[in-house]
Amino acid sequence: MAHHTDAGGLSEKELERRERRHIRRKWHWGTFKHTLVVIFTLLLAVVATVVMVAGQYFLGPSQAASDKLTQTLHQSSALKFIPYLYLYEHVGEALERGETLSPDEVTDSSLVTVVARQPKEYASDDSEQEQFDENGIRLVEVNGATFHGYMMIVQDPSRVKLGVCATPFSDARPGRRVDEIMKDYGAIAGMNGGAFHDSNGSGTGGLAEGLVISDGKLLRHVSRTYSVVAGFDKNDILHVGKISEEEAKKIGLRDACAFGPALVVNGEPAMANDKGLNPRSAIGQRADGAVLMLVIDGRQANSLGATLSDVIEVMLDFGAVNACNMDGGSSTIMYYGDEKINDGMTITVSRRMPTAWIVK
Repeated sequence: MAHHTDAGGLSEKELERRERRHIRRKWHWGTFKHTLVVIFTLLLAVVATVVMVAGQYFLGPSQAASDKLTQTLHQSSALKFIPYLYLYEHVGEALERGETLSPDEVTDSSLVTVVARQPKEYASDDSEQEQFDENGIRLVEVNGATFHGYMMIVQDPSRVKLGVCATPFSDARPGRRVDEIMKDYGAIAGMNGGAFHDSNGSGTGGLAEGLVISDGKLLRHVSRTYSVVAGFDKNDILHVGKISEEEAKKIGLRDACAFGPALVVNGEPAMANDKGLNPRSAIGQRADGAVLMLVIDGRQANSLGATLSDVIEVMLDFGAVNACNMDGGSSTIMYYGDEKINDGMTITVSRRMPTAWIVK
């Protein structure tokens, strides 16, 4: 049977095949464009809904709800700009209402007597015997109405050090993850440390902010932004509060980093009005010298986060004589051995950072 050909020499069947391919391409492209329009419309609807709901919180009748959302977002690195879209110049007022006033006292070293220099069981006269594992560590879950976390109690404070990434600190190269810093120092446990440069959440984690002392060496100077320091002296006593470089030298700090605010000073709690729910971390010390290392998860369905008041309460419940807030948010992470203890904000690894509290 003969096949007709067109002027270009193509058969009718070939023309039909080409026509069908052309139709399929048009159909696929039309479907793709329709799908993009649907997705864009859905995203626009979600954004509009979020904007309206956020507006109800920021501009609604409840000042407490507005303050809570403002303080929560302002304590994050990447989302602190959002309150300004609604409240403009009134953001400062909301933050002032959440200000934390720390006791204006110098740490009294006499309130702490280091009982355990080596891992062993210890019980005070007025408490039940406390059980530590073979590494002199006790790990306890902590829970509140809006949060879940972990308290690591280290019996011997001389084993708690400040590990650092490569020095001198620089934003030009990335910091180290907590588990990496632990391996660098041969440590068995660790948690995130102090402040670092992290503009809009895009920092490399290589540039520490505020005073940093590691193994008695001054690695970073005091800054106005981060003037509150937490650090151990050569007698393994934790000092917290605003500490200058001269005072740090006089005290004899061996390991220290900056963040704040100071949460407990000489057994006296700070007056915290903060309503922001966020991941938190803190370090403290009991009267027997045992070190309290706390991490609390946040921004998750099962743990929205904690306020600074919550952290203070947890620290006091565990007997803290002195305690200081550390860099929290997405930096909040704790390791014991090879195990990541808390969920954190990332799926597999912690953020890169310049400092970490480690247990050797």
